[in-house]
Amino acid sequence: MSDTTAEDIRPYAFDPAAALGWKNIGLDGLGCFLRSVEAVLLQRGYGADAVARGLAVPLDLVRRGEWYGPMSDFPACAVRWHLTGIGSGRSHWPRVAELVGSGTPVVLMPDGHHWPGDDHEGKEHYHHHMVLAHRIDDRGLHVLDTDAPAEDGHRRVLPVTGALREACTRYAVVERIAPPDARRPEEAAAALVPPSLVPLGEDVAELRAFHGEVWSGARLPLLLAKGMDVWVLGDVQPQLFLLGHALAGAEEPRTVAVSRAALAAAGRAQKLGLLLLGLHRYRSEGVYAMAHEEIATLANALEALLEAMCRHAGTGRPYAEGDGTRLARRLRGEAEWCFGEGGPLPELFFA
Repeated sequence: MSDTTAEDIRPYAFDPAAALGWKNIGLDGLGCFLRSVEAVLLQRGYGADAVARGLAVPLDLVRRGEWYGPMSDFPACAVRWHLTGIGSGRSHWPRVAELVGSGTPVVLMPDGHHWPGDDHEGKEHYHHHMVLAHRIDDRGLHVLDTDAPAEDGHRRVLPVTGALREACTRYAVVERIAPPDARRPEEAAAALVPPSLVPLGEDVAELRAFHGEVWSGARLPLLLAKGMDVWVLGDVQPQLFLLGHALAGAEEPRTVAVSRAALAAAGRAQKLGLLLLGLHRYRSEGVYAMAHEEIATLANALEALLEAMCRHAGTGRPYAEGDGTRLARRLRGEAEWCFGEGGPLPELFFA
């Protein structure tokens, strides 16, 4: 018989005091998806430093392939997604309820059309936010939500209705959780920096071409701009933030320089992402010109990071070209993944 008592079991929580770099809002460094994964790791005994090492991967900011959803494989764990089409969410509900009821938390990326309290409830079938469902009882489904009030512990309890069941079109389970990684920052740098050099060089070239040749800054379609904030806050910022924190506390000066440059770039990415979120309220394609120069500023920060990484690796800058089209395809993919409402988006333009 186990000696574990109820008091020994850590609850699932969004706790800024325990989380990695959560100062003001949940989007400090990590998006809603990775905050959910982080909560699972913290419940399993990870500390914030171990979360950084467990989720940090070599940089690839404009990811290859056709999968534009959240990353799924990390040193600490794997995240397995289960997807169904709009109008079929209730087919997932029995499994979601079974998992949560048996103590396995589930990351939900609900259909906003059916999700209680969503800005798009009753309007669009957008998948633009994630929560961690961790308990179900007579009151309903208990979720951790970065958008829920801080005074309520970022918790919500949702009655189990037909709409809630229908909202469960996408869910994921965190699997294969490894023991916390206790490597020194210098050891983490040896694993993370070399494979990041070529992808980062290509990403900088793509950003500069996108800024200078693809998007003039005059107009940006609303859904493409929404795809850009998903990309920046959900992928670019977290990768940089996790790398910076995985290398934090190093003694070797070149590793310190990479950590600082990564965190500085993460800060620039956050500013761009939050600016886009603020501009969405105007629903005007022309208003996004205010974000145009932030693209160049982010590219400058990534350039500084690349230089620090090359010094760390003792190598010259890798040759890279970009015409901005790969990033444009990525943004279209993000827009379709989150806002396509089940079908391909019409051709999105830049001007």
